[in-house]
Formats: sequence, C-alpha cells, structure tokens
Amino acid sequence: MSKYRKYAVKIIMFFLVPLIIIAAISGDSEDSNTGNGISNIENLTAEQYEFIMSVTEYSYEYKSAYQILTSVTLAQAIEESGWGTSSIAKNANNLFGIKGTGTAGSYVTSSGKWQKFNSRKESVEAYSKLISEKYHCKGVQDYTEVLIALANGGYCEGSRYTNKIKNHIESYNLTMFDNLTNEELEQVKNRTFGTGGDSSGEPANTGTKNERVRWLFPNGVPSSENECRKYLTTISVEILDKNGKAKQVSLTCHKKLASSIQNAYREMKAKGFRAYDNGCFNWRVMTGTTQTMSNHSFGFAVDINPAFNPYVKGIKGTSSSVWNNAPSYYKIDGEIVGIWKKYGFYWGGDYKNIKDYMHFEYVDGSLVAGKKY
Repeated sequence: MSKYRKYAVKIIMFFLVPLIIIAAISGDSEDSNTGNGISNIENLTAEQYEFIMSVTEYSYEYKSAYQILTSVTLAQAIEESGWGTSSIAKNANNLFGIKGTGTAGSYVTSSGKWQKFNSRKESVEAYSKLISEKYHCKGVQDYTEVLIALANGGYCEGSRYTNKIKNHIESYNLTMFDNLTNEELEQVKNRTFGTGGDSSGEPANTGTKNERVRWLFPNGVPSSENECRKYLTTISVEILDKNGKAKQVSLTCHKKLASSIQNAYREMKAKGFRAYDNGCFNWRVMTGTTQTMSNHSFGFAVDINPAFNPYVKGIKGTSSSVWNNAPSYYKIDGEIVGIWKKYGFYWGGDYKNIKDYMHFEYVDGSLVAGKKY
C-alpha cells in the first residue's frame, strides 16, 4: 500500500470511528437495557447498595473541583471493579482500572501495573481529575457526550464497552445521583437514600382538597416535570410478588407521602396481598384527555395490579367482570381499600361514572399545573 493510501485510510478512520461510537451509544443494542424507565436499584444486594452510596459520597466531595457526572463515575466503577470485588479494587483500592503509580505506589499483576491508593476515596479523586483534565469532561451534563469523549480519548475500548457503561447507567437509573440536593446527599451519607429515610415523617394531611394541595405544593402546583422532581423522592416498599415471595421494589413519589405509602404497602403485605405491579410518578396527561395532567404527574397517585384492577369507563355503578373475578390476593377491595383510606387516600373504585380499581390518590380530582391553591 502506498504511503498516500495509508494516509488516506488513517484520515477515514479518524472520522469514521467516532461516528461508529456515537451510533453505538445512541442506538439500541443487545447490551442496552433501558426497559420502561423503572430503576433496578431495588434489586441491589446490601453490598452493592453500600458500594453505590460510598462512591456517590466520594464523587460529591470532588464535584465542585472537577464537575464530573456521578452517574458515569458510578457506572465505570461498577464495570471496572466488579462492584468493588476485583483484585485491584481489593488490593489497591483502584476502582477504575487506572494504570501507573498512585498515591500509595503501584500494584503489579500479570496484566499490568496499576495505580494503588490508600483508600477508595483517593481512587475516586484520581478518576475525577483524570476525566476532567485529560478527557475534557468537566461540566459536561450529558452522559452520552462523556462516553463519546472517553471513547475518542482511548479510555473506552470500542462500542461494546461504552454500551456496558450506558447499560449500567440506565438499568440502575444512576442519573438520579447527578444533581442531588443537600438533603439527598445527607441521606446518601447516612445510607438512607431510597429507603424512605428522607421522608419528613409527617402524617398525611387529611384536610380539604385545597389544604392538601397547599401542604404538598406550598408555592403552587408544578408546571413542568423538572420543577415537580424537586418534590419527589425514590423509596423502597415491601411487597409480595406474583408468586407470593417477599421482596422490595422502588417507587418515586412525593416526599411528604413517603412514610404513608411505605406503611400502606407494609400493611398490604401483612394481609397477604400480592402487589406485584406498581406505579406512582409518571409525568403525563390524564387518560382520555389531551391537556389535563394526570395526578401521577405530581407523585401522589398510586396504581396497583392494573391487570386485575382495571380502569373501566361509562359503567355508572356497575362493576368490571375482570375485577369481580380476580383472585383475592390480587384484587383491591375491602381491607386493602381501608388501609389506603386510613392514610388519607381516595380510591378510584369509589368513582361514580368510571371505575379505576387500581388507583389510589391523595388529592381527589385533577389539578391545574402552575396554579396556587
């Protein structure tokens, strides 16, 4: 091959490889598992939960200096260290596979010479500095752009690796750690994040509609998803799955209702009710409308087992045959309704012109986004 052809090939590869990487990160792949947006964090072991909390805590100590997304830091630490179980993580406190000499010297294996640190915190600092300065990721707010920069700079080897990092971020909803409030960061440090420990502990206000809305949103009803998220938290609730096996799942709900929702789920579980399919926050319009926001948009409505507790329109007092014939451990009625009403929630099965058997909501009736009640 002539030197001109070799030069031409180099030029083509210089421009083509980044495009291939961008397509791999942006598109679907076998490694990508975005699912329906539900976080898998509830499925973590105690060791994995501790790993995420500790790395998040360390990441925020250096965020002001290096401004690196915590979601990327977490995902790379998970991938490179196997949740902190790899040999270089255990023997060198190196969570990111960084080669060379660290603050505590080097750790040598058959595959290379790795930086060694006195603590995992030092490893996070070294990683943050490296990504910020060498790969120019300081202040970048889109994790896909960070992955592209790492790939172009040689940190990520090929699209398979970047897709693994992307998969960790999306599967575990790691972006939830990117912009923590001071209160949420304190929960991380206390290891109560996502467990309901961030709840105010206040009992649900059981006043009029306007009083309830003012209690939830003293400055007015949020008019955008970003504005609403300031009032939300992700909690763990205890359930029995479809087969009656005990487990914990996560729900995103209004912070002030966290304790009440957790208690309601705990009591349903004690009754043997199998709440295997659950949903709470979802920024969307109400079913059957084009503009009215659903109460799920504000984090105070919960849907449970919709397959057996359906939404039925235009029945005026009659019942759904699906709901009538549902197995008792899936069906919402009687004692289950009583549990939620005790905590101040309304049941959609009480509606007059429709029946929404799956649905509980803390505020009865729709809200006007942006309105102060």
